[in-house]
Amino acid sequence: MTPAENDTRARMDRMYRHQRRVYDFTRCYYLLGREGLIEGLRPPNNGSILEVGCGTASNLIAAAKLYPTARLFGFDISSEMLRTAQQSVSRRGFAERITLTEGNG
Repeated sequence: MTPAENDTRARMDRMYRHQRRVYDFTRCYYLLGREGLIEGLRPPNNGSILEVGCGTASNLIAAAKLYPTARLFGFDISSEMLRTAQQSVSRRGFAERITLTEGNG
């Protein structure tokens, strides 16, 4: 990552270090329509879905439930959010289908 990207990552990590634990519970009121968007994805059989800025991976987990043959990928600049995302993905049994990595969108 460039120095500017490292600075952005550090700022995002500071912001989400504690918020990541309650993020999904508090964002449902602000991110209206998310369920409809996920339902409308309709990837082809054995298709792929990529989420830029995947945060806690809640969207990817919802998509994995709806589309059992899809491979899902997500990246986020915040390693703090990705820590929560990886825990959620593993806990729900989707570690084989959801791949997460750090990156800047």
